[in-house]
Amino acid sequence: SFIENSKFFEQYEVTYQILKQTAEMYVKADGSVEEAENVMKFMNETTAQWRNLSVEVRSVRSMLEEVIANWDRYGSTVASLQAWLEDAEKMLNQSEHAKKDFFRNLPHWIQQHTAMNDAGNFLIETCDEMVSRDLKQQLLLLNGRWRELFMEVKQYARADELDRMKKEYNDCVTVLSEFATGAHRKLSEPLEVSFINVKLLIQDLEDIEQRVPVMDAQYKMITKTAHLITKEISQEEANEMFATMSGLKEQLTKVKDCYSPLLSESQQLLVPLEELEKQMTAFYDSLGKIDEIMTVLEHEAQSSPLFKQKHQELLACQESCKKAMTQIEKGSQSVQKFVTLSNVLKHFDQTKLQRKIADMHVAFQEFFSQLDQRVLNAFLKACDELTDILPEQEQRGLQEAVRKLHKQWKDLQAEAPYHLLHLKIEVEKNRFLASVEECRAELDRETKLVPQEGSEKVIKEHRIFFSDKGPHHLCEKRLQLIEELCLKLPVRDAVRNTPETCHVTLKELRAAIDCTYAKLVGDPDKWKDYTS
Repeated sequence: SFIENSKFFEQYEVTYQILKQTAEMYVKADGSVEEAENVMKFMNETTAQWRNLSVEVRSVRSMLEEVIANWDRYGSTVASLQAWLEDAEKMLNQSEHAKKDFFRNLPHWIQQHTAMNDAGNFLIETCDEMVSRDLKQQLLLLNGRWRELFMEVKQYARADELDRMKKEYNDCVTVLSEFATGAHRKLSEPLEVSFINVKLLIQDLEDIEQRVPVMDAQYKMITKTAHLITKEISQEEANEMFATMSGLKEQLTKVKDCYSPLLSESQQLLVPLEELEKQMTAFYDSLGKIDEIMTVLEHEAQSSPLFKQKHQELLACQESCKKAMTQIEKGSQSVQKFVTLSNVLKHFDQTKLQRKIADMHVAFQEFFSQLDQRVLNAFLKACDELTDILPEQEQRGLQEAVRKLHKQWKDLQAEAPYHLLHLKIEVEKNRFLASVEECRAELDRETKLVPQEGSEKVIKEHRIFFSDKGPHHLCEKRLQLIEELCLKLPVRDAVRNTPETCHVTLKELRAAIDCTYAKLVGDPDKWKDYTS
């Protein structure tokens, strides 16, 4: 207090600067070398003395501050501990439940008791003999009371710690279980294939990816906690805890093994899905524009320039619509192939998507079959309006042209259904051949892979690829559809023979599948572990 209030260090600094200036002036005034050396020696000694003194002063101040802090700590802990000891000693005669509840915070008072002794021992070492003697006496009495009490209640300290660890364990188990359950649901629940659904799944999987390291850390922490708990509980409880931990580990391992490939393949699938849905939107946009143009042609196209303009727009929209339909067909095949061949997208349901595309095919066919009639009607209406204003001699030529057009239209209408069937059959045949090609490519891959990976692994992949949902079953379904379509054709139509060639192709494919599987099963590599 004296040092701080009198600004001891500041005053010394001012005095030292004055002394230093005076010494310099004296040396300059006297001028002798000997006197200058004496003055410099004096200044150096003064500086050294001050340095030593300032260190001692600061050390004393630091020591005093520490003493004050320990007095404060000692006083507060003694007061609180004395009050608690009085209450605690009374509790010894209470029921077991009451004692357990009261001594639940015993670890806190253990810390307080330790803090009291640390502060007291420090003060005993630093204070004068009389104060130290009083402190020793007080500590002796308090420690005696503490020791007697602690011997009676020490088990509650461990019980409270055990309760705390159990709560921590149960909380962690709940968090990990909820994470694992939620993650498994996202990884395995059926998903309708669409751009938005797959995109939302990717977001969920990315969230799982971020949370996995956190869950791993929690599992490691809970493992240590469980190990400590099992030392304090019965063997039956310990076994139950071990079973829970084992189950959690298995669940977390499954999540870690599954989310990454599912995320990767979902991200890959998102690209063709996005393009497919863009084309589907473009298709319906084109249909809408065509409908608008036809409305104008049917009701407003009285002038020849407007009729020509709208007719050109109609042709452009028709072309856009057909291109979109072609892209939709390619896109749907790409998506279907990707999902079918994937080992991790088995829970992806394409039914709704395929139904939408089938509906689009129907809409496409119905719309354009009606469109042709609407175009003809618009033309006939224009001819009627033209007839009203043409001279009589020119009307006959126009009427003859209309009659010929009608005949051509009827002939075309008679042929159109068969032509449409031909197109449908061609589409299904191409799909059939594409599926066959997929199967052949897989068989070639398996044959080449055996020397590198071994037959056991390839057999598993073979069974997965050629499962009930594999491409070879799609071949059978498409062949069945081709047969149904061909039955609608006239008997003499050469296209009716399409199923025969497809049957031969499918028969050859089945033989190749059986042959490859037989080779895999009979491969010596499969049995080497049993014969070696």
